[in-house]
Amino acid sequence: MNTEKTKLVVEKIERMATLLELGGYAEWSASVFKLAKKYAIDPESTKHTFRNLYGGMGSLNDLVLYSNEKVLMSENGELDQLRGDLFKLLS
Repeated sequence: MNTEKTKLVVEKIERMATLLELGGYAEWSASVFKLAKKYAIDPESTKHTFRNLYGGMGSLNDLVLYSNEKVLMSENGELDQLRGDLFKLLS
Protein backbone atom coordinates (compact mmCIF):
# COMPACT_ATOMS: atom_id res chain seq x y z
CA MET A 1 0.00 0.00 0.00
CA ASN A 2 1.29 3.45 -0.94
CA THR A 3 0.89 5.40 2.30
CA GLU A 4 1.70 8.78 0.72
CA LYS A 5 -1.00 8.31 -1.90
CA THR A 6 -3.44 7.11 0.74
CA LYS A 7 -2.73 10.16 2.89
CA LEU A 8 -3.18 12.50 -0.11
CA VAL A 9 -6.48 10.88 -1.09
CA VAL A 10 -7.82 11.01 2.46
CA GLU A 11 -6.89 14.70 2.74
CA LYS A 12 -8.64 15.49 -0.53
CA ILE A 13 -11.75 13.51 0.41
CA GLU A 14 -11.91 15.26 3.79
CA ARG A 15 -11.55 18.66 2.14
CA MET A 16 -14.36 17.74 -0.24
CA ALA A 17 -16.54 16.78 2.73
CA THR A 18 -15.80 20.10 4.40
CA LEU A 19 -16.79 22.01 1.27
CA LEU A 20 -19.99 19.99 0.95
CA GLU A 21 -20.90 20.90 4.53
CA LEU A 22 -20.15 24.56 3.86
CA GLY A 23 -22.29 24.48 0.73
CA GLY A 24 -25.37 23.07 2.42
CA TYR A 25 -24.97 19.35 1.75
CA ALA A 26 -24.74 17.94 5.28
CA GLU A 27 -25.79 14.41 4.28
CA TRP A 28 -23.31 14.28 1.43
CA SER A 29 -20.65 15.64 3.73
CA ALA A 30 -21.26 12.98 6.38
CA SER A 31 -21.15 10.21 3.78
CA VAL A 32 -17.94 11.52 2.25
CA PHE A 33 -16.28 11.87 5.68
CA LYS A 34 -17.19 8.23 6.38
CA LEU A 35 -15.61 7.20 3.08
CA ALA A 36 -12.42 9.06 3.98
CA LYS A 37 -12.16 7.04 7.19
CA LYS A 38 -12.85 3.79 5.33
CA TYR A 39 -10.33 4.67 2.63
CA ALA A 40 -7.61 5.18 5.24
CA ILE A 41 -8.20 1.59 6.41
CA ASP A 42 -9.02 -0.18 3.13
CA PRO A 43 -8.19 1.87 0.02
CA GLU A 44 -8.82 -0.87 -2.55
CA SER A 45 -12.44 -1.62 -1.74
CA THR A 46 -13.33 1.96 -0.81
CA LYS A 47 -12.12 3.50 -4.08
CA HIS A 48 -14.85 1.69 -6.01
CA THR A 49 -17.52 2.93 -3.59
CA PHE A 50 -16.24 6.48 -3.91
CA ARG A 51 -16.12 6.38 -7.72
CA ASN A 52 -19.75 5.21 -7.76
CA LEU A 53 -20.72 8.62 -6.32
CA TYR A 54 -19.84 10.19 -9.69
CA GLY A 55 -22.54 8.58 -11.83
CA GLY A 56 -26.19 9.29 -12.56
CA MET A 57 -28.62 12.07 -11.79
CA GLY A 58 -28.17 13.70 -8.40
CA SER A 59 -24.60 12.46 -8.22
CA LEU A 60 -21.53 14.14 -6.82
CA ASN A 61 -20.96 15.73 -10.24
CA ASP A 62 -24.30 17.57 -10.07
CA LEU A 63 -23.75 19.39 -6.79
CA VAL A 64 -23.37 23.17 -6.70
CA LEU A 65 -22.41 24.83 -3.43
CA TYR A 66 -24.58 27.67 -2.12
CA SER A 67 -24.72 29.81 0.99
CA ASN A 68 -27.48 32.32 1.72
CA GLU A 69 -28.92 31.67 -1.76
CA LYS A 70 -25.63 32.69 -3.42
CA VAL A 71 -23.36 30.43 -5.41
CA LEU A 72 -20.00 29.96 -3.69
CA MET A 73 -17.78 30.59 -6.69
CA SER A 74 -14.32 29.86 -5.30
CA GLU A 75 -15.56 26.90 -3.27
CA ASN A 76 -17.25 25.43 -6.34
CA GLY A 77 -14.00 25.83 -8.27
CA GLU A 78 -12.13 24.01 -5.53
CA LEU A 79 -14.80 21.30 -5.41
CA ASP A 80 -14.52 20.80 -9.18
CA GLN A 81 -10.75 20.47 -8.87
CA LEU A 82 -11.09 17.95 -6.05
CA ARG A 83 -13.63 15.91 -8.00
CA GLY A 84 -11.23 15.70 -10.94
CA ASP A 85 -8.15 15.00 -8.82
CA LEU A 86 -9.86 12.27 -6.83
CA PHE A 87 -11.35 10.60 -9.88
CA LYS A 88 -7.88 10.39 -11.44
CA LEU A 89 -6.24 9.21 -8.22
CA LEU A 90 -8.86 6.51 -7.74
CA SER A 91 -8.95 5.25 -11.33
